Amino acid sequence: MTTVSHALNDKGRVDPETRERIAQVVARLGYRANRHARGLRSGRSGSIALLLPLGLDASTDEVLSLDFYLKIASVAAATAFAREQALMLLPPTITTTGLRGLAVDGGIVVDPSPLDPRVSLLRDLDLPVVTVERDLGRPGDASYVATHAEANTRIILDHLAARGARRIALLAPLSDWGWVTESVGAYRSWTAERGLPELIVPVAMRPGEQSAYDATTRLLASDPPDAVLPLAARFVRGTLRAARIAGCRVPGDVLIAAGVDCADARDGDPPVTALDLHPELQAAAAVEMLLGLIDGTPSPAPRHVSATLRMRASTGGRPTD
Repeated sequence: MTTVSHALNDKGRVDPETRERIAQVVARLGYRANRHARGLRSGRSGSIALLLPLGLDASTDEVLSLDFYLKIASVAAATAFAREQALMLLPPTITTTGLRGLAVDGGIVVDPSPLDPRVSLLRDLDLPVVTVERDLGRPGDASYVATHAEANTRIILDHLAARGARRIALLAPLSDWGWVTESVGAYRSWTAERGLPELIVPVAMRPGEQSAYDATTRLLASDPPDAVLPLAARFVRGTLRAARIAGCRVPGDVLIAAGVDCADARDGDPPVTALDLHPELQAAAAVEMLLGLIDGTPSPAPRHVSATLRMRASTGGRPTD
């Protein structure tokens, strides 16, 4: 029994010929180790948690319908499965007691607020945590995967300026998420450097589409901008609808570009130029980083994923999808 155990777990000293005979029998029997028994010995459950930025009423939250978060969840699951790990999508109302009962080995927190309580929840149980985007309240924490939010904002602003825009309105989510704070800061710096007006419009995240529609309608009714930059994916449809109802041609009267690519941008009328933040790469990197922390073999951190500008008809560009 000891010899077989050592051969299966690559431990101890086992004669190569014996190791090969054990491997052949394992293959013939289709043997799989008992994960529960292995977990009892190792102290590991073989499961990791994923916490999306859901509101308390998850049944009506737009997050679960946005393809950005769907990609995060699906690719995180596929990456975990490839490493023989389970992935749990946790509810927003989870408590420390409930989390302890789920027996996870660590967690990935998406879009953290400063000193995010979801991060604290996991760390209170001495569990490793990786965030997708930075937790600005923990500046010394390098265990995150992020986009270059400031650089991304400048990329899309430069694109709008190259198309002739001089009054660019920013639809900024009413949120303290790290990427929102960094994007707004980059917009302020960019407009100040060029002596252009600063047109920041705070927009509620829930309900995102209607909030963006109302904000864009007000913008277009008086001293309208020549470009609108909705930062959040959930704002895109409302922005397009407001322009259409106001009788504004896109891109003839107003340019529209989005800070996050999404189905509403790709399928819009017209299709909307947007930044592809590659959530699939972020999710895979976050899972690998977390498993490295769990295994005691941490990978380089932080990890940044570069965005790709997808030019479409809303800014008069040739499609680059």
